[in-house]
Amino acid sequence: MYTVQKLDTLKIPLVNKFYALYSVRGRANKQDQVWVVYSEMQIVAACRIQNKHDFLFLSTVFVAPQHRAKGLAKQLVCAAIKQQSMPLYTFAYKNITALYTSLGFNQVLAYTPGLKALFDIYTHRNIVALEYL
Repeated sequence: MYTVQKLDTLKIPLVNKFYALYSVRGRANKQDQVWVVYSEMQIVAACRIQNKHDFLFLSTVFVAPQHRAKGLAKQLVCAAIKQQSMPLYTFAYKNITALYTSLGFNQVLAYTPGLKALFDIYTHRNIVALEYL
């Protein structure tokens, strides 16, 4: 059985251990909202939402390989986006944009200066900027 929840700030080191276990690049900090999926008291999926002042940024969505193809990424992202009240953006690899569009994200057509600066850092990674308004 899987449980999705927002992680308490004190438990953020646990998600960073989870990311490190699988060599995931991102690291959560106490300013982030961190959302996880638990299976038998173990984190098996996680994502974080960063507050970028005038928008929120969904990043570091990761599901442990042995728990993939079970809809966990969709459950995780859905739970996280339902709790947001500011514009939310993410950068998705082109091969998984269908997941995000199925959740209500659309391709960004007009970039704010802050989003454009962030996107320019990641453009070499074959990504698409998506928004959830």
